[in-house]
Amino acid sequence: MQQLIKSLTEEKRLDELAAKYTLLIDESQKAHGALFFLEVKGRNYKIMVPAPYHEALLAKGAPKLNALLNHREAMLLK
Repeated sequence: MQQLIKSLTEEKRLDELAAKYTLLIDESQKAHGALFFLEVKGRNYKIMVPAPYHEALLAKGAPKLNALLNHREAMLLK
């Protein structure tokens, strides 16, 4: 995660919005979190924020990359 933050800092993109994301909802309409998609230096990364923490993060719309990556519950998926 620190490498990703460093790469985004070098590109001066930490203040951009995390515009590409989807909510993780099961067949009984229960939310399990949010999955964010980032492209940095030609590579794709997925950041998952579990429920109920995703609700506060998305309360005002798409979060900034800085807020997403520094969230204590954010997980980088491989």
